[in-house]
Amino acid sequence: MGDVENAPDETSAMLPKKTEKGGIEAPRVESREIANLRLWWGASYANAMGVCGIVLVALGSTLSSLAADCGTSATRVGTVFIARGAGAVTGALSSARLYSPPRPGNLVMVFVLLALAGVLLYMPFVKDVWVLHVTWFLLGMCTATLDTGCQIMTRKVHGVHAGPWLGANTVCFAIAGALVPLIELITGQLFAQYATLATIAVLNAAALYAAPAPETPAIRDQLPPRVVLAAKTASTSRHPKYSLELIFGATVFWLIGGKVDTTSYITTYVKTTGIISNHDASLSLLLLWVMITVGRLLGLHDQIALKKQTKRNVFVHLTAWLLTGTFGMLLCTLFPARSWAFWAGVSLYGLGNGPCVGYVYDLVNRMTVQSEMGMSIVMFGLNFGASLIPYLTTVVWDFSPLGPESLVWVTLLSMAIPMPLLLLSAVVGNVWEKDSPSLAVPATVAKTVI
Repeated sequence: MGDVENAPDETSAMLPKKTEKGGIEAPRVESREIANLRLWWGASYANAMGVCGIVLVALGSTLSSLAADCGTSATRVGTVFIARGAGAVTGALSSARLYSPPRPGNLVMVFVLLALAGVLLYMPFVKDVWVLHVTWFLLGMCTATLDTGCQIMTRKVHGVHAGPWLGANTVCFAIAGALVPLIELITGQLFAQYATLATIAVLNAAALYAAPAPETPAIRDQLPPRVVLAAKTASTSRHPKYSLELIFGATVFWLIGGKVDTTSYITTYVKTTGIISNHDASLSLLLLWVMITVGRLLGLHDQIALKKQTKRNVFVHLTAWLLTGTFGMLLCTLFPARSWAFWAGVSLYGLGNGPCVGYVYDLVNRMTVQSEMGMSIVMFGLNFGASLIPYLTTVVWDFSPLGPESLVWVTLLSMAIPMPLLLLSAVVGNVWEKDSPSLAVPATVAKTVI
């Protein structure tokens, strides 16, 4: 990376200034047209993330019905998560190339959304186990490509302002996920649920298709500056390239894995253990996602407040949320036969887990250079965790003395393990030694200095 101080003089006025609290702000006066376009894109990407949330929760919550249609049970067909994981790996690893310029990122997302809608419409008609695995592979590939694209494009169009927008994406993910149990309760029919999800995907594809492409030169040159690491920091780093992305990817691996795990098997856990009445099994899933949504809304509000503060404060707040979720699962492990502990544990877990991924995305935006490959690495961890953790839970559930309690223990680990990973990322990113903000330069200048 070249020295930013050697950039042309005419660009110096465009560089952001440090705030009194160590944050950064972009001095560029944005035109109303670009502001409106960023709002349009931001809403479209958030809605696309909502589609991913809907699909993720729907697959977990309807797994028992899908398995029954194929003549088997949810725990015996747990290998569908491996199929989904293989698709997610394929989608995440191919995203870096798919979303690289000059290919229009929005157009890629349109095609993915339409393909996703087609697979969703076919889901209620699956009657064979092997076909079920194929559809889960395709859904994993589509959702991984889509949510990775959402985060890549969000960072591309919002630049230094991307932190709260990345958080907003996760909020829409949670809100959409919370709607799935409601759709299930209202419709009661598998086809109606998946037809609704497919319709939402098609509508979002239409909104993205109508939006102008941010890669257009006339638009791209007016976008906010993006975060770029200071030259000295980048050139003297002792750690391999993408070290932080790998650590953050491992963090979201556990966070999303525990969430998908709980979503997929909480109703089965209730019916197996009898900790609450079977009638309340669907209510427990609804409570989980309502609390996840509440947590993400509170987290988004906090992220906006942290926008001009140091990275250290983001780490502290994220740790507090992790401790909240960990305490909730500890209640379930300490009082496994008490219904009050189950309700309190699920509530605190959802509240604590909800905002965590949004904070991680904020740290990714603050501490790493915006690149398609870097974001693909992070999203690979997220999608791989969403597949591997639920599958491992079924193995422990079926072949260990823990039985259904394995769900509680795996979920507990999914909240506890990210804390040492965050500490590692702080060490690699030199957060405690020198918590200075990343240097942001205009996108047009960044090409010449990187």
